[in-house]
Amino acid sequence: MELRSVDEAGLSACVAETLGRAAPGCVRAARGWWLALVCGCAAWSCSGDTEPARQTPLNPFPGGSAGVSGAGAAVPDGSAGAPPSGAVGAGENGNASGASLVATGTGGSSPGAEPAAGDATGVVSNDAGIAEVCNIIPNAGSVTDGDANIDVSVELQRIAGFGGMDGGFYAELTPDQIDTAFGNGPGQLGLSIIRIRIPEAQNGFGTSLAAASRAFQLGATVIATPWSPPANLKSNNSTTGGSLNVASYGAYADHLLSFRDFLQANGVPLYAISVQNEPDIQVTYESCDWTSNQLIDWISGQGSKFGDTRLMAPESFNFSRQFTDPILNDPAASAQVDIVAGHVYGGGLADYPLARQQGKEVWMTEHFTESANSANAWPLALDVGTEIHNIMSANFSAYVWWAIRRGYGLLTEDGVVSKRGYLLAQYSKFIRPEYVRVRSTQPSNASVGVTAYKGANRVVVVALNRSDQPQTINLDVFNSCATSFSRFTTSVSKNVANDGTVALDNSRATVTLDGQSVTTFVSQ
Repeated sequence: MELRSVDEAGLSACVAETLGRAAPGCVRAARGWWLALVCGCAAWSCSGDTEPARQTPLNPFPGGSAGVSGAGAAVPDGSAGAPPSGAVGAGENGNASGASLVATGTGGSSPGAEPAAGDATGVVSNDAGIAEVCNIIPNAGSVTDGDANIDVSVELQRIAGFGGMDGGFYAELTPDQIDTAFGNGPGQLGLSIIRIRIPEAQNGFGTSLAAASRAFQLGATVIATPWSPPANLKSNNSTTGGSLNVASYGAYADHLLSFRDFLQANGVPLYAISVQNEPDIQVTYESCDWTSNQLIDWISGQGSKFGDTRLMAPESFNFSRQFTDPILNDPAASAQVDIVAGHVYGGGLADYPLARQQGKEVWMTEHFTESANSANAWPLALDVGTEIHNIMSANFSAYVWWAIRRGYGLLTEDGVVSKRGYLLAQYSKFIRPEYVRVRSTQPSNASVGVTAYKGANRVVVVALNRSDQPQTINLDVFNSCATSFSRFTTSVSKNVANDGTVALDNSRATVTLDGQSVTTFVSQ
């Protein structure tokens, strides 16, 4: 593999020479390394035609359809929380730093097709921050065989992150617990989204401020959800049940904006705000009942007030399409909704084509798998790995657990990382915000599920083994410059353990997965 260092001024000429066509220099600095965004050239997927087909754009689905080639492309620039060089791959017993080896350039064929044999080139950046040119390593295999075939040129959804809820209705997380949850060093989870509750009374606005502030300092995205409007704005003058008075629609928007402004004034920018937690289920705790039509009216009339703060809706308790579809099918309301959010209690874990067709990201913003047992109960804890695999496979952009610290949570009540926490960390530590899921086929072994991602010039593959016995599969990587993977495993006896290096032979590796485990492979 030939690597040639170039500076910013020489990048355009280097790429033009390598790819055989002119390209204006377009390099972006991002947290200490150069990402080669070679305008009009590095994003091409060359097919030998005069006008080559472009790769799939990142945000979030080209033409509303996952895996369909569209116009334009970009390289994740790490600006939304991607760790500095070497931080991706940090595990319990070591780290996986090394050369950046995801090609952002030409493959041997058009996206979605089997790569042709022969040389192809891509522009990458190394850990010293210098743009380089690498040779994409051909893979002579077939993308239709029974292997886990990863094609990094076919981009699916953007990954916003993985996270959890601060205390909310429980005691707030301590500073040390926030560090454990949102830091990304040894023994930490690497969460990148913190969800906080919007109190119905303004004198409670500061409840989660310390936790949100510390998490934000660690790079987390902050989102917020109300359980009830102020009681005096509701039909029953109570924070439990009832509905929002039509005459109070504007006042409720002002209430939410006041919370956003309070956080902003205290140094915590709010990325997204929800209209209502679980508006479609009647409960005996803090809540408010909404119909789809009421949400449509409120969002249409008040949504424009939120400006750059993204609006999440509707956070249905079981991601009910019957509840959510009318909002997306109303042009005025849909125009104001940035994130289609929901929970998966009892259902709703499925792809959402309507949301994708409208260019909306889909976030799972609350769930816990069960609460009757310890988070360390094995193999029950593996339910988290299974659920995240299914969520990502269904084209969701975010996974947010319920309360971070609970006996059944990511941290147990003493603040110690649980088995469920380590299983989530197999995703959250290595798949950082602004990464993109790429196409991966499922191996013929039905016990194993595979998803794959790219970002910060790395390829990340996560393999779930549901069987209680070790399982052997082939990983075939297409359109990548990677030569090896660092391997990290959580199983009954391991917690994000560094299991060494897996070499790729002509972009293929045969790996044996521990029984009942989640294994993450991070390209070196």
